Amino acid sequence: MYFEKRILREVNEIDISIDYEIICYSDRITIDKGEIVSGNINYFKRFENRLLVEINDGESVYIYNLEDYSKFRIEKQGEFLTNKIILLGYWNDTYTMRLTKAIDFTNKNSELWESERTFAKTFVFNNNFFSLASNLISLNEIVNSRILWQYDLTTKYNWKQKADYIDEPPVEKQAEVIKFLGVYKNELWMILNSGALLALNTETGEESRYIKNGKMILGESEFEDFKGYFGYDTVLDEKDGLIFNLSRHFYAVFDINSKNDFFDSYSFKESSIKHKLNLNYIGGHDADRIFAYEGSDNNRFAVFDRAKKEIIWSGEIEDAKNKFPAIRSMKYGGDKIYVLDHNSTLHIFERE
Repeated sequence: MYFEKRILREVNEIDISIDYEIICYSDRITIDKGEIVSGNINYFKRFENRLLVEINDGESVYIYNLEDYSKFRIEKQGEFLTNKIILLGYWNDTYTMRLTKAIDFTNKNSELWESERTFAKTFVFNNNFFSLASNLISLNEIVNSRILWQYDLTTKYNWKQKADYIDEPPVEKQAEVIKFLGVYKNELWMILNSGALLALNTETGEESRYIKNGKMILGESEFEDFKGYFGYDTVLDEKDGLIFNLSRHFYAVFDINSKNDFFDSYSFKESSIKHKLNLNYIGGHDADRIFAYEGSDNNRFAVFDRAKKEIIWSGEIEDAKNKFPAIRSMKYGGDKIYVLDHNSTLHIFERE
């Protein structure tokens, strides 16, 4: 189904989308085969058509406009909120973040606001942004950081984790948000560290749904009734209103438009065995397929059919066999599969 078209050496990181092919080397960044950044690259992050790049051990931090390749320098590394505004974190002498500034870099880098609040995670929604700090979820206005509502996760969804030793009792774990998935029909969806889904009403901040348990639709569950779970690689498909994830050989999917209080689980163990891998990490998806890999020392990657609920094709990186991690990263974009291996070699596969 796919064949290897190109190989690039000494690649550190990739960011692939429908619009951009961003490839980061140790000394440069190329976008769509054209070089735009040179120097000792420490870090980069893309938000839509803007790119934040830290160069030369933090001496220079720039924001690049990917439409015209214009750039400007900023004081500190930060996290994007929109195409116009960036959050900058400032630390004290003990490397503890002490305040946050918001800068409008479309208006002579003017400062919008400064706050002693710090944010572990942020997610943009219209002219507002959701934030997470110490298990307190907030909806804030971008222009002035005014809090519109707050939800305290506290200990409501704490969970029990099996102890390391047989004779010891389970250990209680604090419920935490590991990822903002996104917004669908006035609900903010999040992933908890227990593998559950939590949704809040975007207008009021009230809890609307909590999805923890799965129902086997195809195949059988495994140890301790395991049916898969929702982890960091979980995807919210905003077009169809589906939340899905791959874990081991389980495809877990929740239909947001349903009134179910459970997710559906499909076992594709037979095709996992056939293709010699368990799919744990998602590198991308389209309307019909999921592009995923196992990680660890397995050098194989695969295409999963969302309708058939099975692996329909797999490939492998021969030079990374028995290495750790055999596959460092995998992305999908422009009908191409990008696989970054243990040796910092980027393999680009195109559809036949």
